Amino acid sequence: MSRDAVDEAPDDVKEEYQVIETERAEWEAKEKEALRTGRPLEGPSPIDPRSLDELQAEMDTQRANLEMNLSTNPGVVEQYEKRKRDVRRISLTMPQY
Repeated sequence: MSRDAVDEAPDDVKEEYQVIETERAEWEAKEKEALRTGRPLEGPSPIDPRSLDELQAEMDTQRANLEMNLSTNPGVVEQYEKRKRDVRRISLTMPQY
């Protein structure tokens, strides 16, 4: 099922997935080598330790927050985008030191 989701995903998502999978495979190889040799692993793990249920709960929380914010003030996204454009325009016209 997850393989089907990856196959149907846009190219940028497929690329990001491949990067994550490569990092995971490299970390697992380092982990096996560390266990074999008795040496400690260096650096933080690139693997997210949360379970599928925990990730789903996080997504549900974020979705609820977004829905609450959008229903509270429907113009907030448009206002943010306008301010973002204004800041970009102003920063382009300011002299660089």
